Amino acid sequence: MDTKISIRDRKISVPVKLAYGTGQVAEAIMTNSIEFFLLFYYVQVLYLDPILAGTALLLSLVFDGISDPIVGAFSDKYHSKLGRRHPFMYASAIPFGLAFYFLFSPPESYFGISLFLWLTFTAISLRLSLTFFLLPYYALGAELTENHTDRTSLVAIRSLFAFIAAMILSIVAFTFYFKATDTYPQGQLNPEAYPAFALTFAVVSVIVILIATRGTQSQIPFLHTNNKETMVTDSFYHFYRYFFRELGAILKNRAFLSIFLVSITFFILSGLQRALVLHMNTYFWALETSKIQYLFYAFFASTVIGIPFVKYIINWLDKKRTMYVGLTIILMSFVLPTILRLIGAFPDNQSSLLLPALIFSQITTGVGMAIMVVGMGSIMQDIPDNQELQTGKRQEGLIFSFIGLASKTTSGVGHFLAGLTLSLISFPTGENIKPGDIPNDVIFNLGLVYGPSVLIFGLVCFYFFSYYNITRESHEETLKTLNLRRLDAKNKIT
Repeated sequence: MDTKISIRDRKISVPVKLAYGTGQVAEAIMTNSIEFFLLFYYVQVLYLDPILAGTALLLSLVFDGISDPIVGAFSDKYHSKLGRRHPFMYASAIPFGLAFYFLFSPPESYFGISLFLWLTFTAISLRLSLTFFLLPYYALGAELTENHTDRTSLVAIRSLFAFIAAMILSIVAFTFYFKATDTYPQGQLNPEAYPAFALTFAVVSVIVILIATRGTQSQIPFLHTNNKETMVTDSFYHFYRYFFRELGAILKNRAFLSIFLVSITFFILSGLQRALVLHMNTYFWALETSKIQYLFYAFFASTVIGIPFVKYIINWLDKKRTMYVGLTIILMSFVLPTILRLIGAFPDNQSSLLLPALIFSQITTGVGMAIMVVGMGSIMQDIPDNQELQTGKRQEGLIFSFIGLASKTTSGVGHFLAGLTLSLISFPTGENIKPGDIPNDVIFNLGLVYGPSVLIFGLVCFYFFSYYNITRESHEETLKTLNLRRLDAKNKIT
């Protein structure tokens, strides 16, 4: 039996699904640690100039995006006894753990430019090491199954692991590392907490990468290997020539172009929002550390609870309409509290209603995020099939690297904009800056950036996504055509 042809109907065991989902934990640890804590740590705790901090994060993401084509192309073309994907995944584990720890553990003597250079180097190292794992990992997900529904289920498991990991990270961070003390009533301002926090999750990251890689190794004989030529010995020039040649071809795919533009817009939005969320909770809403953690718990718990139900929504509405629903929920629940506060129509910081209102907002935002994450992940699994129909090539690695390039570089733009914002509004830095120390006009300007600006990016996402044109019916027809092609090719060889 030809395993390449039978992959569509082959059942993946539960242990393999769980092992694959485990890999998303590493990405969740890095993303949430960087986006929620890193800018705050370097600016408010280590007193690095916010423009320098934002620039360092932008540079790391740009470098990461540039490296994606090499890793993606190399992964697509690589041949070994461990297949195309797994050698890269194994190689990433230890470098990732070391880079994560050092990112949150700069030498005490470093400040100013030396601290900026440390942040830039360690952030680049961390993202590059994760690229070696994540691009082959995502491409592997598209190869494990071709079934429309099964791919949604696999993405749901992966997403569930991601948000469970993010929720556990926030619980552990605020309960054990960033808890309030007499010296630091705002526990997230304690400089000694961050290296210990980083060491714990560096070890966890290494373990889950190895579990995901080893746990899916049994599937190597069933994976696609249709690209026969090797590029192992090719130069960087040839990689990038290959990259841009294929990018031109892939951009002709309407579905891919739509998701590419959505990714650019959404990750600018996400990078800006996540980089400023701890500033907002600490200073705009003036919440104590013990209350901030409730917002994180509410968001991640509602996301985790919502993820298993998304596949039923997709089966009911199809993927495109489901994404519209998720994006609408996110924009309404996320942006509305800030806008209402700016116009004086939201509970003030002394009100007993403030925390419940913010928790409710986080719960609904989490539901919307569950829909978006599963929906987007499932959509991405369908695009390689559509591209193979048009060009005859299996290019999962490249397709995911293109999306990675868009998401990483634009998320870096969001981080840079966050740092630039803090500088332009003259947000103060210094030891133990308290909420009451921030001028009212600075607080207002922070909310202005965090609310209406995010809404504009969200509306642009709606516009770009309207061009996405893969439906359940068209995808089923695509798979039928591809299977007939493969069967015909097999018969000709025979």
